[in-house]
Amino acid sequence: MMVMVPGEGREDALEGRRVLVWTCETCARLCGVGGREKAERTAEDLRSRGFDVVGVASTSASCLMPKAMRLSEGSPERDVVLALCCSIGAECARKATGKEVVNPVETLGAGYLDEGGVPRLSDI
Repeated sequence: MMVMVPGEGREDALEGRRVLVWTCETCARLCGVGGREKAERTAEDLRSRGFDVVGVASTSASCLMPKAMRLSEGSPERDVVLALCCSIGAECARKATGKEVVNPVETLGAGYLDEGGVPRLSDI
């Protein structure tokens, strides 16, 4: 799995644009930076502050291009994608949608989920 933490927001890149919130239900959800519930809360927060959020899209693994392509085909028209996933999933979102991607998540590297459910970086 990929281990991630919240990174710097780039809300200025969302101003005046139709925003699709894109997320992953695997690593990003397990690291607490993504997943459907987090994406829905993020979308609501952005809407409450006047941003034009056109939808939320989630998949089990945003780093798999076939899943990213299916996700893109079923999502509403957008100008920018807010990707709550690892940097690889964000790159797949860019390739699948052909749109600018804002990724306020810092990908730390490969890791695992320990016995207590805590994401840990691998030392291999």
